[in-house]
Amino acid sequence: MNQNQSSKEKFNQYIIKIPKWFRFALVFLPYLALFYFDLGFWGQLYGAMLVLLAFYIHPDAFASNSHNISEVKNMMALLDVQGEQLRVGLEQVPAKKLKRVAVGEYDKNFAILSFPFNYQISHHYVFPIQQFDSVQNFFKTNYPQVELIT
Repeated sequence: MNQNQSSKEKFNQYIIKIPKWFRFALVFLPYLALFYFDLGFWGQLYGAMLVLLAFYIHPDAFASNSHNISEVKNMMALLDVQGEQLRVGLEQVPAKKLKRVAVGEYDKNFAILSFPFNYQISHHYVFPIQQFDSVQNFFKTNYPQVELIT
């Protein structure tokens, strides 16, 4: 099961590297040709297959939170305590509204920082796994009342 996930991740990374215009052309030009030549059943079958397999062609469009993921090189440079506010990059949240913070392993090279129960910080931050302990210690030191979800 784990090997299937890693091969799917590798495939997704390969597909994402293909320019979006080329993926668009691979999908819609044959579809338009089928409608232009009015191939009936085969055109409908091709359209149904496109809908079923669209996530392989453009996988990042179907991840619900992939548009809110920011990959950063130095997470500690983004974290700051400003009075009664936690600042993460350009976003801020009052400390009294901060109840839970998710910090965990994203994959073997990266960790993720997320604020799943707070709408004021909408991004998820992916950062090098070497900074995981520092980020965790930041919240333990500055916000001991916050529940860390790992």
